[in-house]
Amino acid sequence: MKKPRQPELSGEIIHERTLLPLGLISLYEVVFNNGKYAVMRLDKDQPFHQGDIFKRINDRWYCDEKLIHPLGFQFVDRAEAQRSFIEYER
Repeated sequence: MKKPRQPELSGEIIHERTLLPLGLISLYEVVFNNGKYAVMRLDKDQPFHQGDIFKRINDRWYCDEKLIHPLGFQFVDRAEAQRSFIEYER
């Protein structure tokens, strides 16, 4: 039996910052085209900025045609994403 295919998903970065003290991880608050939000973490060697678009195509994540590897995250509502983004690692 075929696995159901996940629809393409895209999300725009609305806030970004680097986690301290080492600054090895970047944190992004993202709003997705399905109406959900998420706080995504990526290695600092993949710096992106407000307005950049993350896309999931066939279970792979991309930003500006570059393959990315976000750490685990969950979809949440706007208020939870804002709270989590502000309070993360403080």
